Amino acid sequence: MDTKDRSGKLTGPVILAQAKILEKRLPAEALQVPQKQEEEAVKGETEQREDAAAAMEEPEETEAPSLRIVLDPGHGGPGLTDEQELGAIYRDTYEKYLTLEIARAMEEELSQYGNVEVFLTRDTDKAMTLKERAAYAESVGADLLVSLHLNASLEHNFYGSEVFVSAFDWFYARGAGVGQSILNQLTDYGFVSKGVKTRLGSKGADYYGIIRECKSLGIPALIVEHGYMDEDSDWSRMCTEEALRDLGQRDARGLAAYFGLEKGTVLGELPKPEESIPAYAVAPDTTPPEEVWYKKELQRDGRYLITLHGAERESRVMYYDYSLDGGVTYSRLNLWGTKETIQFYLPLTGEEELVFRVYNNYELRTGTDG
Repeated sequence: MDTKDRSGKLTGPVILAQAKILEKRLPAEALQVPQKQEEEAVKGETEQREDAAAAMEEPEETEAPSLRIVLDPGHGGPGLTDEQELGAIYRDTYEKYLTLEIARAMEEELSQYGNVEVFLTRDTDKAMTLKERAAYAESVGADLLVSLHLNASLEHNFYGSEVFVSAFDWFYARGAGVGQSILNQLTDYGFVSKGVKTRLGSKGADYYGIIRECKSLGIPALIVEHGYMDEDSDWSRMCTEEALRDLGQRDARGLAAYFGLEKGTVLGELPKPEESIPAYAVAPDTTPPEEVWYKKELQRDGRYLITLHGAERESRVMYYDYSLDGGVTYSRLNLWGTKETIQFYLPLTGEEELVFRVYNNYELRTGTDG
């Protein structure tokens, strides 16, 4: 601004005149900047005070806990002779197809509960190694992997549901807890429970690869063997789409019950399951039943009363069968009961060459002499 008159002197009238000229040249907004800055500063302080007050009045929202469960339909793949891909094969049916149907039904049922996210290692008929299945579980941050299977036996005589878990510390505690809860659902459906079990390899590690691979990544895993495809009573509970759907739903309800999940409800906090962590590896039973003997007594009605004894210190006696021809052929497996000694009647002539076999729930047996 030029503040001097023609004489070069600074005068008040000149300053006032120059100011009016400048005011005409500049937009009004430029002259109001200091006032606007002051107003914005006051407004900002007011908003900060209001935000602070709101934060004190409203509690901060916390994210609801969520379990990430991976379902692993056993087997799978296009192979025609690969047992690992096909699984058990009976009644013109492949295990790999049945496990996938069970997994889909389990996923659908679990998805109706709050606090859970469900993932499948495979949702089509594709081959996956055990290491790949475990790696997938790790990639989605799995809290648990449930491997779904169906059983078969060499002599085609066993029946019942069983669960295999890791033998070690927390992995055992979590697997055994979930496994027993699922078995409770399966026995309600009519299956016989063979219990929660472990199996170790020759080097002392978990025998089953999916359990071993998951454990190496810090993920507890369990194998659910729903029943035997080669035994009639078990097969009747898995031979239709409806039966397979029922199996998956029961698996889901068992898992949900263990973790305290509620259908259609998201809980702010999940109940903590009571888990007893073993101090040592939970070793499997590797010995057959002991002290196996029998006696027969002729009754007045012509029948024979059989008294059969078997002791099991490490697991439990599960079945017995008998032969009338010295061990050439045997009866169907019969359930044992809860005591070491049982009694039952057999229609005999007295000339039969009787042989009895007593089994524990690890399918190990001890026979009597003929």
